[in-house]
Amino acid sequence: MRRFAMICAVWASLSAPVLANPAATQALNDLRASRGVAPVTYSAQLEAAAKAHALDMAKHRYFAHEGRNGSSVGDRVKKQRYKWCFVAENLAKGQRDLGQVMQGWATSPGHYANMVNRKAVSFGLFEGPDRIWAMVLAAPC
Repeated sequence: MRRFAMICAVWASLSAPVLANPAATQALNDLRASRGVAPVTYSAQLEAAAKAHALDMAKHRYFAHEGRNGSSVGDRVKKQRYKWCFVAENLAKGQRDLGQVMQGWATSPGHYANMVNRKAVSFGLFEGPDRIWAMVLAAPC
């Protein structure tokens, strides 16, 4: 419960669109710091991978980690010319703002584990149509 309260406080003020949002980077890094994990940097390549998947899901009305063509998050990141050794993806749908999305992910064990994974060094985040959110975290080889 203490972790949830801290996360709520950090993300309560976030409501701006996400594209390369310094507040999103700060919020994620504050969460990581609370676990003694090094900060991540924002990556345009990872944002592009998140954006492509969010837009495809909205356009074709599905919601899944696997793309319609069978692609994985690793495939989508590789398509953006990011040579990764670690990659993870968080998806959300319906939340009205970044604060709600981050709260949801922080209270979900799998999503939380992705956000505080020590292997991650960069991330990208995108909100697509129909309030479909995608976050990609990765580390290059």
